[in-house]
Parts: sequence; structure tokens; C-alpha cells
Amino acid sequence: IKDELHINDGETTEDGLFSLKCVACLGCCSLSPVMMINDNTYGSLTPDKTKQILKELREAAERE
Repeated sequence: IKDELHINDGETTEDGLFSLKCVACLGCCSLSPVMMINDNTYGSLTPDKTKQILKELREAAERE
């Protein structure tokens, strides 16, 4: 995620769309690895799946 968004923990992308906060637990061990964006939890992540989710969210924001 850091490489894809070009930010580190505690930072926000230049466009203000994404902020990164690493946490110890989201309470979703059965879906691990997971990320949460707003109120949505994304689980069983792979690097490719994570990149695709971020790409889709960015594209959706650009359409708004």
C-alpha cells in the first residue's frame, strides 16, 4: 500500500483521497490480511487485489 500510494504510515496522498494508518487489529482475523477504507473492510488480500481495489476507488472518486 505504501508503494502503491507513495505515502507512509500517518500520511495522506497529495489528492487527499487516501490516508494510511497501520493498526494492530481490525478484528477480522478470519479475513486476514485485511484493510479498511471508510466503513468497508476488504479481506483475503493479495498485492494484486489490493492494487485493484485502490485503483477502482481512485477511478470512482475521479468520476464524482
